[in-house]
Amino acid sequence: KYAFFTGIVPFAFFTAINYQSLFTTRISVIDNSGDKMPLENKIQIRSKLKKDELIFYPSQLIYAESDGNYMVFHLLVNDKVTKKMIRNSMSDVERQLSDFPEFFRTHRAFMVNLKKVTSKKGNSSGYQLKLSDTNFEVPVSRQNTKAFDENYKLIDS
Repeated sequence: KYAFFTGIVPFAFFTAINYQSLFTTRISVIDNSGDKMPLENKIQIRSKLKKDELIFYPSQLIYAESDGNYMVFHLLVNDKVTKKMIRNSMSDVERQLSDFPEFFRTHRAFMVNLKKVTSKKGNSSGYQLKLSDTNFEVPVSRQNTKAFDENYKLIDS
């Protein structure tokens, strides 16, 4: 009886302290090169499973794309583009990023950081966006061209 309590008390104590980390997997991509990051709030994207979360600065996100039940985030970390996946839907990520006006959903499967747009080509029936630090072109759907132009002017000025 005493041996049981001697073993269970430390186990219960350390389990209570680390309870949250038992059910959460964090993926942090914060710059650790020693450079000072600008004063910006970190973004925390939670997974639908509530087990995963992705933490990064707004200036690190270049674009995000939907890949089935997953979202692929293309982030600039230590001057290298890295991809991080998290299980989530585009609409849920859009809702979580609604407080940040620089993020815009251009297409049903793409969301871009408007501050990373270097050029756009196309006409009112759709654009192709070139983004800094990547050669990939992100589409803007016909339905979103007008809203894109309005939001891009606000961010660009």
